[in-house]
Amino acid sequence: MYVTAKNNFKNKPLVLQMCVICAHLTQRILTLRFFAGVLTGILFTIIFYHQKESIDKPKFRPDQSKFEYEKNQLPSDQIDRSESSSSSSSIWNSSWDGLKKMSTYPRHLYLIRHGQYFDNAASLNEMKLTILGKEQLKYTGMRLNQMNIQFNRLIHSGMVRAFESATIINEQLDTKLQLIKDTNLTEGLPVAPVPYAGISQRDADAYGDRPRIDTAFATYFHRAHNDQRKETHDIIVFHANILRYFICKIMQFPIQAWLRITLNHGSITQITILSDGSIVMKSVGDSGFIPSNKVTF
Repeated sequence: MYVTAKNNFKNKPLVLQMCVICAHLTQRILTLRFFAGVLTGILFTIIFYHQKESIDKPKFRPDQSKFEYEKNQLPSDQIDRSESSSSSSSIWNSSWDGLKKMSTYPRHLYLIRHGQYFDNAASLNEMKLTILGKEQLKYTGMRLNQMNIQFNRLIHSGMVRAFESATIINEQLDTKLQLIKDTNLTEGLPVAPVPYAGISQRDADAYGDRPRIDTAFATYFHRAHNDQRKETHDIIVFHANILRYFICKIMQFPIQAWLRITLNHGSITQITILSDGSIVMKSVGDSGFIPSNKVTF
Protein backbone atom coordinates (compact mmCIF):
# COMPACT_ATOMS: atom_id res chain seq x y z
CA MET A 1 0.00 0.00 0.00
CA TYR A 2 2.91 2.29 0.79
CA VAL A 3 4.49 1.51 -2.57
CA THR A 4 1.23 2.28 -4.35
CA ALA A 5 0.93 5.64 -2.55
CA LYS A 6 4.55 6.44 -3.44
CA ASN A 7 3.94 5.57 -7.10
CA ASN A 8 0.81 7.66 -7.14
CA PHE A 9 2.83 10.57 -5.79
CA LYS A 10 5.43 10.16 -8.55
CA ASN A 11 2.71 10.04 -11.16
CA LYS A 12 1.37 13.42 -10.04
CA PRO A 13 2.40 16.60 -11.87
CA LEU A 14 5.77 18.11 -10.89
CA VAL A 15 4.17 21.30 -9.64
CA LEU A 16 1.89 19.39 -7.33
CA GLN A 17 4.82 17.31 -6.06
CA MET A 18 6.77 20.49 -5.25
CA CYS A 19 3.77 21.91 -3.37
CA VAL A 20 3.44 18.79 -1.24
CA ILE A 21 7.17 18.78 -0.46
CA CYS A 22 7.05 22.48 0.50
CA ALA A 23 4.05 21.86 2.73
CA HIS A 24 5.88 19.06 4.60
CA LEU A 25 9.00 21.17 5.01
CA THR A 26 6.97 24.13 6.25
CA GLN A 27 5.19 21.93 8.77
CA ARG A 28 8.47 20.58 10.13
CA ILE A 29 10.04 24.06 10.29
CA LEU A 30 7.00 25.44 12.16
CA THR A 31 7.13 22.51 14.57
CA LEU A 32 10.81 23.12 15.27
CA ARG A 33 10.21 26.88 15.73
CA PHE A 34 7.35 26.17 18.11
CA PHE A 35 9.47 23.98 20.38
CA ALA A 36 12.37 26.40 20.12
CA GLY A 37 10.05 29.23 21.16
CA VAL A 38 8.75 27.25 24.12
CA LEU A 39 12.26 26.44 25.33
CA THR A 40 13.36 30.06 24.88
CA GLY A 41 10.34 31.28 26.82
CA ILE A 42 11.06 28.91 29.69
CA LEU A 43 14.70 29.98 29.76
CA PHE A 44 13.88 33.70 29.86
CA THR A 45 11.21 33.13 32.52
CA ILE A 46 13.74 31.40 34.78
CA ILE A 47 16.31 34.19 34.26
CA PHE A 48 13.73 36.95 34.89
CA TYR A 49 12.40 35.22 38.02
CA HIS A 50 15.84 35.00 39.60
CA GLN A 51 16.62 38.61 38.77
CA LYS A 52 13.28 39.80 40.23
CA GLU A 53 13.79 37.71 43.36
CA SER A 54 17.17 39.33 43.97
CA ILE A 55 15.52 42.77 43.76
CA ASP A 56 12.38 42.07 45.74
CA LYS A 57 14.10 40.06 48.46
CA PRO A 58 17.45 41.68 49.15
CA LYS A 59 19.64 39.77 51.50
CA PHE A 60 21.28 41.58 54.37
CA ARG A 61 23.96 40.69 56.84
CA PRO A 62 23.06 39.71 60.43
CA ASP A 63 24.58 42.97 61.65
CA GLN A 64 22.28 45.05 59.49
CA SER A 65 19.20 46.33 61.30
CA LYS A 66 15.66 45.64 60.19
CA PHE A 67 15.20 49.40 60.08
CA GLU A 68 17.79 49.74 57.31
CA TYR A 69 16.09 46.97 55.34
CA GLU A 70 12.66 48.56 55.64
CA LYS A 71 14.03 51.99 54.76
CA ASN A 72 15.32 50.59 51.47
CA GLN A 73 11.81 49.42 50.61
CA LEU A 74 10.42 52.97 50.52
CA PRO A 75 9.24 54.26 47.14
CA SER A 76 11.90 56.37 45.49
CA ASP A 77 9.75 59.49 45.74
CA GLN A 78 9.76 59.16 49.53
CA ILE A 79 13.52 58.94 49.83
CA ASP A 80 15.47 62.15 49.97
CA ARG A 81 17.75 62.10 46.95
CA SER A 82 20.29 64.23 48.75
CA GLU A 83 20.45 61.93 51.79
CA SER A 84 24.04 61.02 51.07
CA SER A 85 25.08 64.65 50.82
CA SER A 86 25.87 66.97 53.70
CA SER A 87 22.59 68.84 53.37
CA SER A 88 19.78 68.08 55.81
CA SER A 89 17.08 65.60 54.79
CA SER A 90 13.72 66.92 53.70
CA ILE A 91 11.96 64.30 55.81
CA TRP A 92 13.67 65.32 59.05
CA ASN A 93 14.10 68.80 60.47
CA SER A 94 17.22 68.58 62.63
CA SER A 95 16.48 72.03 64.09
CA TRP A 96 13.04 71.03 65.34
CA ASP A 97 13.64 72.53 68.80
CA GLY A 98 15.33 75.70 67.52
CA LEU A 99 18.54 74.81 69.35
CA LYS A 100 22.03 73.85 68.33
CA LYS A 101 24.28 71.29 69.98
CA MET A 102 25.29 72.85 73.27
CA SER A 103 26.02 69.76 75.39
CA THR A 104 27.24 66.26 74.68
CA TYR A 105 24.79 64.63 77.07
CA PRO A 106 21.41 63.08 76.13
CA ARG A 107 18.07 63.60 77.82
CA HIS A 108 15.91 60.58 78.68
CA LEU A 109 12.15 60.97 79.11
CA TYR A 110 9.87 58.35 80.70
CA LEU A 111 6.35 59.33 79.72
CA ILE A 112 3.68 57.65 81.85
CA ARG A 113 -0.04 57.53 81.27
CA HIS A 114 -2.01 57.71 84.54
CA GLY A 115 -3.92 54.69 85.82
CA GLN A 116 -7.54 53.74 85.30
CA TYR A 117 -9.88 56.35 86.79
CA PHE A 118 -13.56 57.10 87.31
CA ASP A 119 -14.16 58.68 83.90
CA ASN A 120 -17.90 59.08 84.54
CA ALA A 121 -17.47 61.14 87.71
CA ALA A 122 -19.47 64.37 88.04
CA SER A 123 -16.42 66.67 88.25
CA LEU A 124 -12.74 66.68 87.38
CA ASN A 125 -11.72 66.55 91.05
CA GLU A 126 -13.73 63.37 91.47
CA MET A 127 -12.04 61.64 88.54
CA LYS A 128 -9.68 59.80 90.84
CA LEU A 129 -7.94 56.50 90.32
CA THR A 130 -9.92 53.32 90.76
CA ILE A 131 -8.59 50.51 92.92
CA LEU A 132 -7.34 48.85 89.74
CA GLY A 133 -5.79 52.12 88.58
CA LYS A 134 -3.78 52.40 91.79
CA GLU A 135 -2.64 48.83 91.38
CA GLN A 136 -1.55 49.49 87.81
CA LEU A 137 0.64 52.42 88.85
CA LYS A 138 2.20 50.34 91.60
CA TYR A 139 3.46 47.98 88.89
CA THR A 140 4.64 50.98 86.87
CA GLY A 141 6.62 52.35 89.81
CA MET A 142 8.14 48.95 90.48
CA ARG A 143 9.19 48.67 86.85
CA LEU A 144 10.84 52.09 86.90
CA ASN A 145 12.65 51.23 90.11
CA GLN A 146 13.94 47.99 88.60
CA MET A 147 15.68 49.99 85.87
CA ASN A 148 18.29 51.06 88.45
CA ILE A 149 18.28 54.61 87.11
CA GLN A 150 18.98 57.75 89.09
CA PHE A 151 15.93 59.77 88.08
CA ASN A 152 16.22 63.55 88.22
CA ARG A 153 12.62 64.76 88.21
CA LEU A 154 9.09 63.45 88.67
CA ILE A 155 6.63 65.74 86.93
CA HIS A 156 2.84 65.40 86.76
CA SER A 157 -0.08 67.30 85.29
CA GLY A 158 -2.53 69.36 87.31
CA MET A 159 -5.26 66.71 87.28
CA VAL A 160 -5.94 64.58 90.34
CA ARG A 161 -5.50 61.23 88.58
CA ALA A 162 -2.04 62.25 87.37
CA PHE A 163 -1.05 63.46 90.84
CA GLU A 164 -2.22 60.20 92.40
CA SER A 165 -0.32 58.21 89.77
CA ALA A 166 2.88 60.18 90.36
CA THR A 167 2.54 59.71 94.12
CA ILE A 168 2.21 55.93 93.79
CA ILE A 169 5.21 55.79 91.44
CA ASN A 170 7.28 57.78 93.92
CA GLU A 171 6.39 55.36 96.70
CA GLN A 172 7.96 52.51 94.72
CA LEU A 173 11.27 54.29 94.05
CA ASP A 174 14.18 53.63 96.35
CA THR A 175 15.23 57.25 95.96
CA LYS A 176 12.22 59.50 96.50
CA LEU A 177 11.75 62.54 94.31
CA GLN A 178 10.02 65.86 94.78
CA LEU A 179 6.75 65.97 92.84
CA ILE A 180 6.60 68.82 90.32
CA LYS A 181 3.20 70.02 89.12
CA ASP A 182 2.77 71.46 85.62
CA THR A 183 -0.76 72.52 84.66
CA ASN A 184 0.28 72.82 81.02
CA LEU A 185 0.29 69.02 80.97
CA THR A 186 -3.43 68.90 81.84
CA GLU A 187 -5.50 66.80 79.44
CA GLY A 188 -6.83 68.56 76.37
CA LEU A 189 -7.60 68.40 72.67
CA PRO A 190 -4.59 69.29 70.50
CA VAL A 191 -5.90 69.09 66.92
CA ALA A 192 -8.74 67.39 65.07
CA PRO A 193 -7.70 63.80 64.33
CA VAL A 194 -7.53 62.31 60.85
CA PRO A 195 -9.36 60.19 59.91
CA TYR A 196 -12.45 61.91 61.28
CA ALA A 197 -13.52 60.52 64.65
CA GLY A 198 -16.33 62.85 65.71
CA ILE A 199 -13.99 65.77 66.42
CA SER A 200 -13.84 68.51 63.81
CA GLN A 201 -11.27 71.26 63.50
CA ARG A 202 -13.97 73.68 64.63
CA ASP A 203 -14.30 71.65 67.84
CA ALA A 204 -10.53 71.69 68.27
CA ASP A 205 -10.42 75.46 67.78
CA ALA A 206 -13.30 76.08 70.18
CA TYR A 207 -12.48 73.56 72.93
CA GLY A 208 -8.88 72.59 72.24
CA ASP A 209 -5.81 73.72 74.11
CA ARG A 210 -3.09 73.44 71.50
CA PRO A 211 -1.17 76.61 72.52
CA ARG A 212 -0.96 75.35 76.11
CA ILE A 213 -0.07 71.83 74.99
CA ASP A 214 2.61 73.13 72.61
CA THR A 215 4.06 75.12 75.51
CA ALA A 216 4.35 71.92 77.52
CA PHE A 217 6.01 70.20 74.59
CA ALA A 218 8.60 72.96 74.24
CA THR A 219 9.28 72.78 77.98
CA TYR A 220 10.29 69.13 78.05
CA PHE A 221 11.15 68.14 74.49
CA HIS A 222 14.47 69.70 73.54
CA ARG A 223 18.11 68.75 73.41
CA ALA A 224 20.36 69.40 76.38
CA HIS A 225 21.18 73.00 77.26
CA ASN A 226 24.77 74.11 77.71
CA ASP A 227 24.51 73.89 81.51
CA GLN A 228 23.72 70.15 81.45
CA ARG A 229 26.76 68.26 82.72
CA LYS A 230 25.37 64.71 82.76
CA GLU A 231 22.64 62.50 81.35
CA THR A 232 19.21 63.32 82.73
CA HIS A 233 16.23 61.03 83.38
CA ASP A 234 12.83 62.67 83.83
CA ILE A 235 9.55 60.92 84.64
CA ILE A 236 6.47 62.75 83.35
CA VAL A 237 3.00 61.52 84.34
CA PHE A 238 0.12 62.88 82.31
CA HIS A 239 -2.58 61.95 79.78
CA ALA A 240 -3.15 59.87 76.66
CA ASN A 241 -4.32 62.57 74.26
CA ILE A 242 -1.37 64.83 74.92
CA LEU A 243 1.11 61.96 75.03
CA ARG A 244 -0.06 60.63 71.68
CA TYR A 245 0.18 64.12 70.22
CA PHE A 246 3.70 64.51 71.66
CA ILE A 247 4.76 61.20 70.07
CA CYS A 248 3.66 62.38 66.63
CA LYS A 249 5.23 65.79 67.15
CA ILE A 250 8.62 64.58 68.38
CA MET A 251 8.86 61.93 65.64
CA GLN A 252 7.79 64.53 63.05
CA PHE A 253 4.81 62.44 62.00
CA PRO A 254 1.57 64.17 60.94
CA ILE A 255 0.19 65.51 64.21
CA GLN A 256 -3.37 64.72 63.06
CA ALA A 257 -2.47 61.02 63.45
CA TRP A 258 -2.42 61.17 67.26
CA LEU A 259 -5.71 59.31 67.73
CA ARG A 260 -4.38 56.28 65.83
CA ILE A 261 -2.16 55.43 68.80
CA THR A 262 -3.47 53.48 71.79
CA LEU A 263 -1.77 53.71 75.20
CA ASN A 264 -2.69 51.47 78.12
CA HIS A 265 -3.15 52.86 81.62
CA GLY A 266 0.15 52.98 83.50
CA SER A 267 2.17 52.34 80.33
CA ILE A 268 5.69 53.68 79.79
CA THR A 269 6.89 55.43 76.66
CA GLN A 270 10.65 55.98 76.54
CA ILE A 271 12.19 58.70 74.39
CA THR A 272 15.81 59.78 74.28
CA ILE A 273 16.83 63.13 72.83
CA LEU A 274 20.47 63.09 71.75
CA SER A 275 22.72 66.11 71.89
CA ASP A 276 22.46 66.71 68.13
CA GLY A 277 18.66 66.70 68.25
CA SER A 278 18.24 63.14 66.99
CA ILE A 279 15.41 61.13 68.56
CA VAL A 280 15.46 57.53 69.77
CA MET A 281 12.03 56.03 70.48
CA LYS A 282 12.85 53.12 72.79
CA SER A 283 9.29 52.05 73.56
CA VAL A 284 5.72 53.20 73.04
CA GLY A 285 3.01 52.36 75.56
CA ASP A 286 4.92 49.51 77.18
CA SER A 287 2.70 47.77 79.74
CA GLY A 288 4.20 44.27 79.65
CA PHE A 289 5.10 44.56 83.34
CA ILE A 290 1.40 44.77 84.29
CA PRO A 291 -0.42 41.40 84.58
CA SER A 292 -2.59 40.87 81.52
CA ASN A 293 -5.78 40.63 83.55
CA LYS A 294 -5.11 44.09 84.97
CA VAL A 295 -4.39 45.90 81.69
CA THR A 296 -6.91 48.56 80.59
CA PHE A 297 -6.86 51.45 78.17
